Amino acid sequence: MENLLDAIRASVAADATDETKAAGAAACRTILTALEGTPGAPLAAPIFNASEIASAVSMMRGVPAEQLLDLAIARLRAALPDGDKLPAVKPTNFRIVPIPPLVGKRS
Repeated sequence: MENLLDAIRASVAADATDETKAAGAAACRTILTALEGTPGAPLAAPIFNASEIASAVSMMRGVPAEQLLDLAIARLRAALPDGDKLPAVKPTNFRIVPIPPLVGKRS
C-alpha cells in the first residue's frame, strides 16, 4: 500500500514527469479497485497497457544495478514484521588451491 501512496505522491509533485504521472494514475486505479471490491472476494487485477510498462522500464534504465538491489533490499526489510531479526551474513570464503605446473608437453 505504501508503494501505491508513494507513486501517487510523486505524481502530484510540480515537477512530475509524464511517466511518474502515469504511474500515479495506475496506483489510483489499483486503490479504486480495492475500495470497490467485495470483502473476501478476489480483486480484479488492474489493467496496464504496454506504454506504462515501457515508461517504467525506461525510468530505471539509467539506474545502476547496485542501487536497484539496495532499493529492493530496503523495501523487503521494511516489509518484515516489527521485531524480526535477520541472521548475520557471513562473508563467502574461497580457498585457493595451488595446482602444480604440468611437467611434460602433450602433442
